[in-house]
Amino acid sequence: ELTKGDLYYRKDIVNDGKKHPLILYYHGGGFIMGDKKCRVSISEFYANQGYFVFCVNYRMPPERIFPEYTFDCVNAANYITILAQKHNIDLDNLVITGDSSGGYTAAYIEALSCNPWLVEELGCPQLQVSFKGAMLMCGIYDLEVLLKGSSLMGVIPTTARMVFDFDLKKDFSNIKEFKYYDYISPAHFVNDKWCSSFICWADDDLVCQGQGEPMAEKLKAVVPLYDQYHVAGIQNNHCFHLNFGMKNKPAMECMNKSLEFLEKITNERM
Repeated sequence: ELTKGDLYYRKDIVNDGKKHPLILYYHGGGFIMGDKKCRVSISEFYANQGYFVFCVNYRMPPERIFPEYTFDCVNAANYITILAQKHNIDLDNLVITGDSSGGYTAAYIEALSCNPWLVEELGCPQLQVSFKGAMLMCGIYDLEVLLKGSSLMGVIPTTARMVFDFDLKKDFSNIKEFKYYDYISPAHFVNDKWCSSFICWADDDLVCQGQGEPMAEKLKAVVPLYDQYHVAGIQNNHCFHLNFGMKNKPAMECMNKSLEFLEKITNERM
């Protein structure tokens, strides 16, 4: 009851005698809002290509603060093992994805998978699944970099106080006093155990400043298979890829490139 999800799939794949990859999707929303129902179109986009898509909700701050809010997200990932008992899901071909704060969440879950000591430090549930690939879409990966950027008229510090349940100063000067300061940024935990990755970002992102390219360089150096897409121009901004339904050219190119990545890592031509 605490974590709910919707499973999307094409009817013809259910009884075709084959197992199919699943994409686990965490919605974005600035850490404190958003809902799986706002990601129906993109879930259907991937499902129509022959993938199972599990789009989930999770408790958010202030109800569930960091790091506890990630625990729900781990539990959602672990629920895939239950789904696989009912559906022809290939547990060896799982992909994790999310956009904006959901991109942070997807990256953080993979960080937990690659760093068992981090699971122990946070008192987090153990992951029962592993991921063949990650698609990180316009996400936040280094919160210290984010806090040093624009405060977006006070939105970022206000949100950070809610996420951390910590009396963060307006100039962020006391951030290092936060109990989990050393653990808040998934970019710090990228290593050679990280799964194949696709990452997209907007060069002129007004929300996730300085996030995409540094994370891309970290991933490119260590993952088995890597690809990226980014776009310049203020008109193609944060989570530009979600405009694919409006026939936006960069959005469509980005989504098609993500499909090419999926095909490569899952070894399936849909």
